[in-house]
Amino acid sequence: MRSLKKHGFEIIPDVFSRQSMLLLADSIDRSIVRRSRAGVRNALQLGSVRTLANDAVLLGHAREVLGQQVVAFRATLFDKSPRSNWLVVWHQDTALPLRERREAHGWDRGP
Repeated sequence: MRSLKKHGFEIIPDVFSRQSMLLLADSIDRSIVRRSRAGVRNALQLGSVRTLANDAVLLGHAREVLGQQVVAFRATLFDKSPRSNWLVVWHQDTALPLRERREAHGWDRGP
C-alpha cells in the first residue's frame, strides 16, 4: 500500500479474472435495470454486482485501507466505451448515505 500513501491510489493487478468480468458485463447487459447513455445508477440492485461488491478478495483489500467494518453502499456503472463516450470533468464525489452528521478529526470539508 506504499503507492496509496504516496499517490492516493493503488493499482492491484489480477484481482478478478477476465472471465469473471466478462460474465459480469454479460449479466449487466442482460438485466432489465434502467440504463442511461452514461451507464447504470443503483447497480447494487443487480445480483451480479452485489456479489462482486461482497467478494472476499475485494473486501480484503478495502479492509486494509478502511478497516474491518467496510460495506458496499453504492455502485454506479459508468459506460465509457467507443459506442458511449462522454466527458467527465475532474471532480470529487462527496455524497455519502449517513444517518447523522458527526464531527471527526480528519473528516472535514478541507480548506
